[in-house]
Amino acid sequence: MKAIAWYDPSNGVVSTDQDCPLFTPLGQVWPLYPKREWVDLTDDEIDNINYTSAHMLAREVLTKFKEKNNG
Repeated sequence: MKAIAWYDPSNGVVSTDQDCPLFTPLGQVWPLYPKREWVDLTDDEIDNINYTSAHMLAREVLTKFKEKNNG
């Protein structure tokens, strides 16, 4: 996902230009991304998760969430 703006926490400046002259010269600039809507698992997807232990169940659930949320 492409950043839509950048934020300099040292002085509170937000800009769509990553090389904005208002950013602190040695400051850390953070990318800002558009907020995405969460995609949940359906009951059928939950029922179709195969597991043999709590650890494997957690891994399967995380995998499904990542697939659904493009991650």
